[in-house]
Amino acid sequence: MSLADVERFSRVSPAAASLLADDAASLQAAVEIAAASGYSFTVEEARAFVRSQAVSPDKELTDKQLDKVTGGVDLEESA
Repeated sequence: MSLADVERFSRVSPAAASLLADDAASLQAAVEIAAASGYSFTVEEARAFVRSQAVSPDKELTDKQLDKVTGGVDLEESA
């Protein structure tokens, strides 16, 4: 029904939300799984959400996106 439903679905069900890719088959599968879980959004709304989450070279990462980044091992540090 809205982008808000897509966002809630992506937070509540990360495994199923991994289907939120910018290809029609994956988006359709995500919409069907979401509908079975009580969410209501269309393929077009899912696509709009995916595109809104994409990071372009001119766009800075949000704190939420930075929190998802992993890595940063310091090989110089000795234990």
